[in-house]
Amino acid sequence: MYRMAGVPREKHRKRAMQRSTLVQLTVGIALAALMVLAAVLPSEAQVRRLIFASAGTNESNRFWIIGRPQHLQYDPFLETLLDIDPETGAYTPRLAEKWESTPDMKEWTFYLRKGVQFHFGYGEFTARDVVHSHSLMLRPETIATLAAFWRSVEEIKVINDYQVVFRMKQPATTMPYAASRSGDLRIVSKAQWDKEGLEGFEKRPAGTGSYRYVTREVGQFIRFERVENHWAGERPAFPELEIRFVPEDTTRLATLLNGEAHIVDLPRELQPEALNRGMKILASKLATDWETIYFGGQYYMPGDPKFKADQPWNDRRVRQAMNMAVDRQELRATIFRGRGSPMYVSGFEASLEGWNPAWAGRFDALYGYNPTRAKELLKEAGYPPGTIHVRLLSYTSPGEAEHPQVVEALAVYFDAVGIKSTIESYDEGKVGSMWRNKEATGCIWSNIIGLRPTEEWIRTSYWSKGPVHHFEDSFIDERYMKLTQTVDPNERQRLAREVGDHLFEEFADIPLLLLYNEVVTNPKVVADWTYPGPGAGRSTHFHLIKAAK
Repeated sequence: MYRMAGVPREKHRKRAMQRSTLVQLTVGIALAALMVLAAVLPSEAQVRRLIFASAGTNESNRFWIIGRPQHLQYDPFLETLLDIDPETGAYTPRLAEKWESTPDMKEWTFYLRKGVQFHFGYGEFTARDVVHSHSLMLRPETIATLAAFWRSVEEIKVINDYQVVFRMKQPATTMPYAASRSGDLRIVSKAQWDKEGLEGFEKRPAGTGSYRYVTREVGQFIRFERVENHWAGERPAFPELEIRFVPEDTTRLATLLNGEAHIVDLPRELQPEALNRGMKILASKLATDWETIYFGGQYYMPGDPKFKADQPWNDRRVRQAMNMAVDRQELRATIFRGRGSPMYVSGFEASLEGWNPAWAGRFDALYGYNPTRAKELLKEAGYPPGTIHVRLLSYTSPGEAEHPQVVEALAVYFDAVGIKSTIESYDEGKVGSMWRNKEATGCIWSNIIGLRPTEEWIRTSYWSKGPVHHFEDSFIDERYMKLTQTVDPNERQRLAREVGDHLFEEFADIPLLLLYNEVVTNPKVVADWTYPGPGAGRSTHFHLIKAAK
């Protein structure tokens, strides 16, 4: 990360030179390879297999052990009960033709589409497949993002082949989100499982999507082929699709420039190199993510054995100081190349429950870049320069390629106010395991997270029994439990806002930006792609990719 305005700091300058040299070298190698490959690569008009190079590293056909960001690999072939409109983000019919709930929102009925066939001849989709797919979310190894939601199902009643009822333990206001393409309940064949078990499923999972599964090479790719008679009439432009797993940013750039890939996730820092070579950026239709820095180890529920009392940022003043050490405007201008808008409380956006417009007016005074005040706060808290050391966790994930650069910037910002740090590189699965298992004490990491209903966000990250454990205390737990028990809109708004205000006043984390998802494409192969962004995996609706003519 480096400064693009004013006089750069020396550490910024060195890192900028190193990164610039690497990018130039990568581009040079890619262009040389392109000259060699030009004689053997098919012309753009002849592309049969569309290749998407993704930063993903968490690979498995078992969707129930994979978090939402990595559901990119399932979107082409494993469908959900509901869809999301690619233009508006509204929930729409998919495998369920319609749905309804009782007034207390404890019973949700889905009326299923007739005549939908599973791939590979496993028969017609029915309510029994819904029950089976849900059962996978209850397995001991399940760590899917919404696993706790699906475990709150008290009973599933099969009314007939085409009608199924979820009876919940409490009001489930977020059911449409959880059952849609934004969620993680993928519908798979009970008939296949009964015949072949887990082993057969892992070898060749049967879905109902407009692409069907062909093969997977762990650490390399997952490959699909087009379904010619999809139940909804969806007909992808490309007969084959491959999602290739390429963790290194510059390698993904090279695959795009030399024609090995046609769509790639790229950090915004590398996008200009691609644009200079004639590539094109395609963005989601809706704002889909926010970028935040999280403090590990904030387990403030009484009696939590994982809580470590000597952690510096248990002191609210330290958390505020670390917020004021970060130059958000510089991060936005450089790493994110001017894209994104302010995020005042992580996960709270103006269209969601709990939003408080007063946060914007108070943010700069409490959170804004002010290293002088940051040093004062650290001194007041009893931490003179050099007495705090943090572990900065670096990793990449699909649609989240900026994490390493953000972490590098944090090291510089923290150093400027006397906080020492060490950058540690991991794969995403390891980092996720650390925060799920409460092993992140003393660690700080960057995360880009998809927007979701406020209740679901609180459950995921701030409820003491949730899966992620970002910031937990009795105040949040009490209000969250009340929120889950009410369907009154005004009361829900009040409770959600109290949680948001609490997070704001406590400096629970370091909120940065609200973002659209972006991919970089070869316009000679891909003409356009309309996708909403809030779907699990972010890049969704692969059947809407338009081929260049």
